[in-house]
Amino acid sequence: MKIFGIIDLSTLDYPKRCSSVVFMSGCNMRCGYCHNYLHMKRNTRDIPPYKVYKSIDLTFSEAIVISGGEPTVQPQTLIEFCRIVKREENLPIKLDTNGSNVDVVKELIQEGLIDYLAVDVKCAFEKYWDIAQYEGSKIEDNVKKLIKICKKEGIFIECRTTYIPEKMDKEDIYTIVNTVKGCNLYALQQFDSEHCWKEEYRKMREPTLEELVELGNVAKEYIPNVVVRSKEGILYL
Repeated sequence: MKIFGIIDLSTLDYPKRCSSVVFMSGCNMRCGYCHNYLHMKRNTRDIPPYKVYKSIDLTFSEAIVISGGEPTVQPQTLIEFCRIVKREENLPIKLDTNGSNVDVVKELIQEGLIDYLAVDVKCAFEKYWDIAQYEGSKIEDNVKKLIKICKKEGIFIECRTTYIPEKMDKEDIYTIVNTVKGCNLYALQQFDSEHCWKEEYRKMREPTLEELVELGNVAKEYIPNVVVRSKEGILYL
């Protein structure tokens, strides 16, 4: 299991729960604003899933979050790790994914291994190649499939977008929310230029809280539960 970090205790990554976070290495997208890309390149270690589990201090954790990178590019070790957590601790598991590997997520859900799915929807789908170097039409179809699967199986699904003003606009949000309107929660996240791995993104301006709230109200026309996550905190609209 290739990982590049563990956080023993987080109050941010699993809504309303204290959680431990495991960051799995490898990703099939290249988002220029990613905060984890360089950490992943520099700090990846290959550790058996059971040793990863044993290395986490779960004393105060109420859940496990598996993030990345993109965890589903390591399907077998991801599944094995989730099995171990459920067998040893029976804790709720949240999976962060870019939505590129529906079959892996479907297997996790059908085996009862995840309880919360968070899908990053980067931008309007025609802009995916510019922002993520990935084919956006595939993601659009996959997100619809994941929402359908989660609704059928009773899994909470969050879709979320990091808003980059110089790359995106209100029309992007309309496009996204029209696609994800069946999700349980939609989150707009503040772009953080300081920690981007690509220099061009470090020069871009960050959205204001007012901009995010305005876009969040656009999203609420389609989705009842909308949240804004910014440096100033979390705001439910």
